[in-house]
Amino acid sequence: MRLIFIYGPPASGKLTVAEKLSDSTSISVFHNHLTRDLVNDIYKKELLSHYGLVTKIRFDVLEYCAKNNTDLIFTYVYGGEQDDKDVRDFTDVIESNGGEIIFVELTASKEDLIDRVGNESRKKYNKLTDESVMNSMTEDLDLYKIPYVDSLKINTSESNPNESAKTIVRHLNR
Repeated sequence: MRLIFIYGPPASGKLTVAEKLSDSTSISVFHNHLTRDLVNDIYKKELLSHYGLVTKIRFDVLEYCAKNNTDLIFTYVYGGEQDDKDVRDFTDVIESNGGEIIFVELTASKEDLIDRVGNESRKKYNKLTDESVMNSMTEDLDLYKIPYVDSLKINTSESNPNESAKTIVRHLNR
């Protein structure tokens, strides 16, 4: 099983690139808002106090796919040290079942992230759409980098989604 783990700040193009990658590889996309939105539908304003369920669902899906040798594209917003246990647990469950994780870090300029946050496509999955919140969240873009993994790095301010997906495919076929 290969898990293509695409991560980066909000509005860096994770889902868009993942969908393009899926189109060219036929690998299914498991994006982070599927689980977040499911738990939000159940707990509404108490989502954050029940975020453990989000993580459990993600872990269980990744474990199931690893055990069943099902390749997957996974999107994730890494937010610093508080996410380290989850990333390591995801890595462990894939590798302990004989799988491989390919980390892909998407970056973009702060200006592009703020410009993109209002895109209509973000509303479909209840993603962040507030420019003032995004402005605050982009004060330190290094926060979204996983410091202990080897990643393919793609700047989506310089590479459109199709080009980004092609770069990932070339990396997968190395």
